[in-house]
Amino acid sequence: MLTAVGTFFIRRAERRIGVSLDYVRHIARTNFTLLSRYNRIFGFLDPNRHVPAAAYHAARLRGALAADCGTCIEAEINLARASGLDEELINAILRADFQTLPPELAPVVRLADAVTARREDDPESRSAVTGTYGDAGLIELSFAMNGAAMLPGIKRAMGHATACDLSVMRRLTASQ
Repeated sequence: MLTAVGTFFIRRAERRIGVSLDYVRHIARTNFTLLSRYNRIFGFLDPNRHVPAAAYHAARLRGALAADCGTCIEAEINLARASGLDEELINAILRADFQTLPPELAPVVRLADAVTARREDDPESRSAVTGTYGDAGLIELSFAMNGAAMLPGIKRAMGHATACDLSVMRRLTASQ
């Protein structure tokens, strides 16, 4: 019975993010307690209460890119679209195009790339993020970028990750 309820919510989440959650189904079939733990992690990462949607999704998009999971990037793009980000902004974030990114988002992208892709510190970007969004905003963006990078790791460990490639990115940008 619990697995059926879990499957219902998984289908609902799939519709919301526009990608398959086969790995979550695998968790549900294996052990409902593990599904509950996964849901607590995901629920912890998802709320956005302290920064504008553009900053939040910039952090998540860059975190997913760093983790190199095509379906995770696709899900993050769908979530950014659903939050009202326009295609031009999403593309600028995906390309880390600092010429077209709004000035308040450039430090978010730089910090996310430093932390999730290069595993480095970037005190200048962190200071700019804190100056724009405050400490609560920095913490929320930290959750967003690292959470988006962590979920592909869970998928990859379970054998469900899809490596990002140019055809995925071309398809996503062509659909705009």
